[in-house]
Amino acid sequence: MKSNLSKHLKLALKCLIVVAGLLITGVALLLLHEVHGRSQLTSPPATPIFTDRYGTFLAEGTTDENAPLGFWDPPAVLPERIVACLLAVEDKRYYEHFGVDFRSLLRALVNNLSGRPRQGASTIAMQVARLQRPGKRTLWRKACEMGTAVWINQKYGHEKVLRHYLKIVPQGNRIHGVAYAARRYFQKPLADLSWAEAAVLASLPRAPGRMNLYQFEGRRKAFERAKLILNLLHKNGTLNAENLAISQRQLKSLKIPVKESRPYHSYHAILRLQDLVNGTASYTKPVVTSLDLPLQEVVDSVASKAMGHLRQRGAGNMAVIVAERETGAIRSYLGSEFYADTDFAGAIDYAITPRSAGSTLKPFIYVLGMETGVFSPASVLADLPFNLVHSRGQYSVANYDERFLGPMLYRKALANSRNVPAVHVLKTVGLAKTYDLFHQLGLAKADRSASVYGLGLAIGGLYVTLEDLVAAYGVLGNDGKAFKLHWFEPPDEGTPAQIIPEDVARQITLFLSDPLARLPTFTRMGPLEYPFPVAVKTGTSQGFRDAWAVAYSSKYIVGVWIGHPDHERMKRVAGLDAAQLVKEILLFLHPKERRGVDETPFLPPQLRQDSGRSVGYQLVKLCPLSGELATEACSETVLEYLPLGTEPTASCGVHQSFAVDRRTGTLAGSTTPPERVEIRSYAVLPPRFTAWGAVHGYDPPPATSTESPFVSIAIEEPVNGSVFRFHPDIPQQLQSIALRANVTPAVPEIVWYVDGEPFQKVSYPYTTRWHLRAGSHAVQARFPHADIQSGIITITVAP
Repeated sequence: MKSNLSKHLKLALKCLIVVAGLLITGVALLLLHEVHGRSQLTSPPATPIFTDRYGTFLAEGTTDENAPLGFWDPPAVLPERIVACLLAVEDKRYYEHFGVDFRSLLRALVNNLSGRPRQGASTIAMQVARLQRPGKRTLWRKACEMGTAVWINQKYGHEKVLRHYLKIVPQGNRIHGVAYAARRYFQKPLADLSWAEAAVLASLPRAPGRMNLYQFEGRRKAFERAKLILNLLHKNGTLNAENLAISQRQLKSLKIPVKESRPYHSYHAILRLQDLVNGTASYTKPVVTSLDLPLQEVVDSVASKAMGHLRQRGAGNMAVIVAERETGAIRSYLGSEFYADTDFAGAIDYAITPRSAGSTLKPFIYVLGMETGVFSPASVLADLPFNLVHSRGQYSVANYDERFLGPMLYRKALANSRNVPAVHVLKTVGLAKTYDLFHQLGLAKADRSASVYGLGLAIGGLYVTLEDLVAAYGVLGNDGKAFKLHWFEPPDEGTPAQIIPEDVARQITLFLSDPLARLPTFTRMGPLEYPFPVAVKTGTSQGFRDAWAVAYSSKYIVGVWIGHPDHERMKRVAGLDAAQLVKEILLFLHPKERRGVDETPFLPPQLRQDSGRSVGYQLVKLCPLSGELATEACSETVLEYLPLGTEPTASCGVHQSFAVDRRTGTLAGSTTPPERVEIRSYAVLPPRFTAWGAVHGYDPPPATSTESPFVSIAIEEPVNGSVFRFHPDIPQQLQSIALRANVTPAVPEIVWYVDGEPFQKVSYPYTTRWHLRAGSHAVQARFPHADIQSGIITITVAP
């Protein structure tokens, strides 16, 4: 019996041993598998600290405000002080064990079992394992951490494990890594920390939440532990008595800066910065941006003050960008007037929100006019009622002020921002060529045909962002070379590409900076005029939904947009309102120039020598009405830079002198007595301007007899073949079209005929209106007492 019992016990014992062995083997294999999965040294991406151009704190971290911060790599040579402090308090035998310190582990176990104060035994390698895989503390997790510590210690070595620990060790306030903590708490590199400062950072890993350096109680606890660390350093011989005393005095006087928060007026700029650098780099020092916080405060103040008034006129928000003209460095950036404003969607960044460009793209259309050679500064453009006939009727173009200014030199047409001349230039140079230039400038982003926008490209058909618009005007200010806005130190990209010919860019700059050229649309001494050279362009979209202004001096370029988040109409808030903000900012940026102490003029197109001959541009005196060489008869003259060889050869033909019969007011003839002859000067405008001139104070030249065989008459409006339709919202009896004719030379009167019947007799400038009637109609103009008439034109009025 006993023998059988003994045999069974032995068998059971063997089974237990086998089972225990299998369990131990299984646990060991499971532990090995778990440890192998944790054997890499990993950390989240490094996060930046942003400062303005002067080093003032701007922001930290990424767009996720709850994400951990830091994870900066320590210097190539590990700083002695922070290493000595951490090893003294966290793992004094770091270089003597292989990842787990069994002596410390045994001592901690004895202390904990005997009821003494609890004592940890985690080595630095074990802390690395825990920090990489945080979780609830259990025996299994502790075993995994010990196994991982041994593994990574053998795989990477003591130096790399220590370096990684310095990168990820918690430092409170979501901060990880001592390099980042040194910058955030002490505003200095890790290598520059004093013993006292290094001891403070080394104290934080034990309880980073309770030792919050931004709170009084947290600082007290951290400084107490730092004092303990300094004593440990003295005990192990790292610090002698003298250095210990110095460090303790430094610790007593050490002050942690108040926690800096992101400035409220820079939220949109900070979000842009964080988006630009998110996860793209490692960091060893703060990222210095181009922003100028003192200037940002000024711009924010100007914007807030202006919005207080503009919101009474229906405006909702605004955006402002200030950049250096030479480098493109963004000095100030307001994406909205106030980020937290929920009534007017302040969280939207309007500086990068596409809106209708209004008239702001006209300068680039005028660039193409000169670049192609179709137009020059001597070209005279017509600011007159403009109609295009197409299959659905007529398309008319009007001006912002609902006026027409007649003949205008190229410079004056742009400076006055007239719509009709701009549409004419666009139509002449071509939609495709214009849209291609907009693409090169970064204004057009969509892959569309230019025909989608049509002639509306000149007057707001294209939607652009303020950021892109400022960059495009930077090309003009940069003599036509490519221009980019920068948030950081711009990279050396070599010689920028020439997008616009230098001389053309300079001409446009001169046009936009000429206060006399802006007359009469924009009066003197207003928001567009400065005491120093500044090129300015405004824009207002249809229905006063957007107001723009961009201006540049020799130093800065400033852009402003004003509008409503919902594209609602404003109460005549226009480009001049935006220009007022631009002016306030530019005057602040130019204190010396504002007082007339210093100024830098814009450079004109050059006259230079090439292979012994002169090339380039020269100044030519022109008549502003004719664009031809000015004479003594011209009441007004202007100077324009014209390419050599393209200057006009003819003298002004508009200003003429006539021998007039004083009694009849007609041309004096061979039979007119000499005593009745008087020489008078007249502006003889081309036929297309005669109607305009009659209502703008230009007396017609003396009439001649209608018997003259040289008199001609031609209908200017309506255009032959035009099709008109009744507007459904206007009573038919109130709908009419203009009848206009050119008569050369001027005569006292003509008669309009419709469908072969006399309609109305009119005098100079021979214009009247005819009420629409459904059907096809023949229109003709005749002299009342002579067999002289125009050709017959046919129009159709759809029922």
